[in-house]
Amino acid sequence: MTIIDQSSKARVVAPLMALGALIVFGSWLGCSCKPQQPPQAAIHVTMAVGMLPLTSLAILADHEGLFSRAGVAVDVKKCETGVIAMDAFLTGKTQMAVAGDTPVVFGSLKRRDFRIIADIASWDNDVTIVARKDRGITRPAHLKGRRVATQKTSVAQFFLHMFLLKHGLSEKDVTVCDMPQADFPKAMARGDVEAVSSREPFTSQAVALLGNNAVTFEEPGLYVEYYNLVVSERFLQEQPEAARRVVRALLDAEAFARSQPARARSIVARTISMPEPTLQRVWPRLDLRVRLSQSLLVALEDQARWIIDNHLAEDAAMPNFLRLIHLETMLAVKPSAVSIIR
Repeated sequence: MTIIDQSSKARVVAPLMALGALIVFGSWLGCSCKPQQPPQAAIHVTMAVGMLPLTSLAILADHEGLFSRAGVAVDVKKCETGVIAMDAFLTGKTQMAVAGDTPVVFGSLKRRDFRIIADIASWDNDVTIVARKDRGITRPAHLKGRRVATQKTSVAQFFLHMFLLKHGLSEKDVTVCDMPQADFPKAMARGDVEAVSSREPFTSQAVALLGNNAVTFEEPGLYVEYYNLVVSERFLQEQPEAARRVVRALLDAEAFARSQPARARSIVARTISMPEPTLQRVWPRLDLRVRLSQSLLVALEDQARWIIDNHLAEDAAMPNFLRLIHLETMLAVKPSAVSIIR
């Protein structure tokens, strides 16, 4: 047996303790001297958004802080319609816009310096015709010779064209009154017009004012409307990461709307000043998905032909929509959501 006295033990333990302390201190010192990674800086973006059911994902991304979480600070400019949102974008007031396919097509016939990077919603029964029964309108044929309000360059104008065509009429058979869609309900109530081609929330507002005197003509499937995220070509070149972050936030909003539909409906209804029961009725029909689909390409081309054939835009030539649609952002973020064939 080997016996170690206390003094010998102290001589052995003390150096070991000092060595251990030195190792711990050196480890701490090494960690503390490493440069700290700065938090991901937010990129600032301005976006015009129509306050409509079809812009729900943009509304939810803004309300729930999903843009911020994705690392992009989005200043949302709230607009009454997609036409106004697209106009704000085209006049340089914002860097992005969420707008319907019709105003996007009208914009593309004037200039080619913007791109569609995603469509974020579609609906095949958004626009309807509301008419006054007391003017003898009880079926579509009775619209002949009547004053019908619509907003030019909007999805409401294109739907009116399609609706009249289906029922053996054309725009020449009615008196088309151009006005902002927000003015439709009161114009109907005053009797300034006898019918309107309108969409939510303005349709419900017109019906509420007319009460039992309102008749509504719906045509589900006649026209599938797409709402799109558009950005300037220059912005895409200078800030490609910002575009990707915005799309990621919208995908998070899509997941939120799917997992918490009641809460999502409540947020959207309050934001767009639409009665929640009305939004609840139409909510299941909204296809709230972030994607780039082949059907969008077909819709854009169909509307461009309508505009050109009816001389609704000066010196218009058919755009190459394959060039107008920017695939790279969606392919980088969610390639499975891209079905456009080049």
